[in-house]
Amino acid sequence: MFITKQLLFDLCEGHFSYLLGFVDAETGLFVDAKGYWSKQEVALDLKDPNGYFSLYYFDQKKLDLKKGNQGNLTIRDVFVQAGPVVIDIYVGSKEEVELKFRFDSNPKLERYLINPSFIKIGNNWYLHRMF
Repeated sequence: MFITKQLLFDLCEGHFSYLLGFVDAETGLFVDAKGYWSKQEVALDLKDPNGYFSLYYFDQKKLDLKKGNQGNLTIRDVFVQAGPVVIDIYVGSKEEVELKFRFDSNPKLERYLINPSFIKIGNNWYLHRMF
């Protein structure tokens, strides 16, 4: 829950200052349903003002330009518009947990997210799939 809370705080602030610390060097990160990145690729993208995280999580104007239409929602926009957030926790094993964000006030916004997942390696938990 600490990792999730910190990522949501960062999302609200408009940057992912702590994300890299939550990515394991060996397992990397699934940034969406299909895209796997190494920790190094995540680090490079976080520095890129036109990168994936900037575009899809924070910058609606750039997202609109990329998609060729107006009114697209960044992931930050989704959480801002969602109202209260409920988190369901699914425990796959003692080393695997998946979360589902629910927006009871605006459930149609849930479709913009994938379920984040976490893995435990040694004594540490890491983000394995982004939301």
